[in-house]
Amino acid sequence: MNVLPVNQLIEFVEAQRVERILWVDPREPGYILIDIREDKAVPHFLRHAHLAALEEEGLLRVVPDDPYLSTVAEHEVVETHRAMRDQNWARIAPLLAEQPAIFEPDQRGKLIAKLVSERGESRHSLYRLLRRYWQRGLTRNALLPDYGKCGGRGKTKAAGSKARGRPPKYADASINVTPALRMLFSQAITRLYATKPTFDVAECYHAMLLAYFSDPAIDPETGRQKLIVRPDSPTLRQFRYWYEKDNDVFQVLRRRRTPRVYDKDMRGLRSSSTAEVTGPGARYQIDATIADVYLVSRFDKKKIIGRPVVYVVIDVFSRMITGIHVGIEGPSWVGAMEALANAVLDKVEYCNRFGIPIASTGWPSVGMPERLLGDRGELAGRMVETLVHNFGVNVENTAPYRADWKGIVEQRFRLLPARFKAYVPGYIQEDYRQRGGQDYRLDATLDIDAFTRILIYCVLYYNNEHRLKDYPLDPEMIQDAVKPIPIELWEWGIARRSGRLRSYPPDLVRLSLLPSDDATVTRHGIRFYGCYYSCPLAIEEHWFDKARQRSSWGVKISYDPRDMDHIYLHGQPGQPSFITCALTDLSRDFTGRTLWEIDQLRQEARRLAAPAGPQDLSGRISLIDRIQTIVDEAEAEAPAVKDLTKRQRTADIRGNRQEERRALQRRDAIRPERPSNPEPADIVRFPGVPTSNDYSQPDITELLRRFGEDEEE
Repeated sequence: MNVLPVNQLIEFVEAQRVERILWVDPREPGYILIDIREDKAVPHFLRHAHLAALEEEGLLRVVPDDPYLSTVAEHEVVETHRAMRDQNWARIAPLLAEQPAIFEPDQRGKLIAKLVSERGESRHSLYRLLRRYWQRGLTRNALLPDYGKCGGRGKTKAAGSKARGRPPKYADASINVTPALRMLFSQAITRLYATKPTFDVAECYHAMLLAYFSDPAIDPETGRQKLIVRPDSPTLRQFRYWYEKDNDVFQVLRRRRTPRVYDKDMRGLRSSSTAEVTGPGARYQIDATIADVYLVSRFDKKKIIGRPVVYVVIDVFSRMITGIHVGIEGPSWVGAMEALANAVLDKVEYCNRFGIPIASTGWPSVGMPERLLGDRGELAGRMVETLVHNFGVNVENTAPYRADWKGIVEQRFRLLPARFKAYVPGYIQEDYRQRGGQDYRLDATLDIDAFTRILIYCVLYYNNEHRLKDYPLDPEMIQDAVKPIPIELWEWGIARRSGRLRSYPPDLVRLSLLPSDDATVTRHGIRFYGCYYSCPLAIEEHWFDKARQRSSWGVKISYDPRDMDHIYLHGQPGQPSFITCALTDLSRDFTGRTLWEIDQLRQEARRLAAPAGPQDLSGRISLIDRIQTIVDEAEAEAPAVKDLTKRQRTADIRGNRQEERRALQRRDAIRPERPSNPEPADIVRFPGVPTSNDYSQPDITELLRRFGEDEEE
């Protein structure tokens, strides 16, 4: 055991006693110690060998934390307390100068008696100050007064006959709040204030008075009944005091505002998104917003097309905007697809399309990120599965109504418009749709291409020149003199913390980002959304023949809803990743159509066919009714056949049939119109032909039978 220093705390484990070393005696050797918790403790001596033996047996340990050690700044000490400290120090300073004699009981008594006789000091007071100085760390601040421990701070005072607290200033008296009354306060807070946002604390207090502290009475002036608050009711000040004392006000507020609103707008921020990533490409955030500007048509500048939808993809580490997309379709996977494709591919071609020449170093974000964070709209569902499986991107979705979880990309929606809103016609101001406000729709001048060019310039400015505020620079960044500008942070991260971005062929990326769905192989082709497609692979492997001869089956495809002339069949192992399928002649009417237009055509066809539905149904019902009427009439005219046997009923069916046929021939024969009084005709008989009255034509089967007999003869 090494020699222990002065002021070191040691704990005697068995006795659960902590003592402070006041003096190290090198002669014995040993230590002068004092118990730091005992009210009447005095210094005593222990040998070093004794303490070493206790430590070896595990009965002694060094205490690292000093409960009395504090670093109070001198300016934080109240002036009166400072004066009392200095006065106490002056009183015991002569005694402390007599070390180590002051630690000896006999010598200490003589020194204190001498000081008492010379200065008229109190012996008890000197012992108290010495003990406080020794027990509390051998510092002058140990002699500060303990006013902070006075008054029972934090302890609830017992309710007696006398009212607690400050007496009321304008009322005659007040009541004590009993435990039962405090329980009533808690119930009012729980049932009203915590669950009804329209109730504030005062309104909750008034509702409690109405329910529990009011009595009906008759107004002597009007004679009407009214409620009177009893004089023994608590005050609003008491209600507020016990509300804050007995309740977790933050949990109550969380219930009032709902957890999602509280967590989004009112919770403490103990970390940042940057702390969760290690370099560029570790996590991208994506979101969409409707821009606050009205646009006109590219084809007819007189037509207003409304406000565009802007998608932004941003790298969390560097804050670089890695991809954008401006469209007029609502927030959907289609817009997210375009923004993601723009984020992971080279931007030179994209900018050149809008007449903005740039170098690849001006917007260097190329590659697939490791994680993609969005909301539960575009990045939820089956459409994102291809992205996940083909590129290994971990897709993350925020909780509902928690836009603060992707606050970095949300913040960009405020920064980008701040650069152009003052100069762009048709931008919506704060007085939009207010009474007397300007109709900014009429100011629309830009088309979607012009607005996209403006947005690209804003993104280039933000990425290359905008200085980020409150960006948490690492010590390594500070050492390398990295400026908090997105492109510098990106380049530094690629050089020092690269490895997150992955490169893929552009065509594979574009097709993989398309929405995917299931199609059906039928005898007419690959059917998807009412359209039929074909490809060389299907013809070569006789897919359509198999579907006709056996049964149809499903296949996985991707499609671009903006152009349905082609779909892209997912290839099997050993085949290309995507196989292009074109519309067949059976679906040639849908050539050049979007998915939305095809859906509209199909809905229109259903709409036109819908009115015929009730008419067709009525016709079928009428037909059934007529058939049933005829059957009923036939059954009514039919003779009773229950008494006949089966043999009797089926006998001579052929003769019955021939008789019925002759009757029908006579009835249905075509005859010229006869005069009103026809004269009977003379019948000329052929010689050698027997006389017969049957002049009906023979049946066709009978003629054929006769012709056959003649041929045999």
